[in-house]
Amino acid sequence: MLAERVELCRRAEAEEEGCLQYELFHSKMNANKTILCELWASRAIYDKHWNLQQERENTNPRKPPAPPQPGDGPRSVSVEFYEQQIYQNVDGTWMAADPQLRTETVRWIG
Repeated sequence: MLAERVELCRRAEAEEEGCLQYELFHSKMNANKTILCELWASRAIYDKHWNLQQERENTNPRKPPAPPQPGDGPRSVSVEFYEQQIYQNVDGTWMAADPQLRTETVRWIG
């Protein structure tokens, strides 16, 4: 199943408009943890990708993962969404590059 996901990542980056990053990261500390990282040029382009992905899933459903092997530990699936935000150093403090997104609560001295 992991090889299938890697191929999907390669195709998405190569073929889908606005795909800036689409790759898997496998934890060296937790063998059951794999992270899919996607970065899209805009929310509209991501929505287009999501709809295409849902069509693919409905047309060609994936097989469920194999059951865990003894000693594998628990498996779980979670989904987290983040929006990329560009930061810049402003007078020695890292702040959002867009002044409208700056806040006093998130600041890094650097």
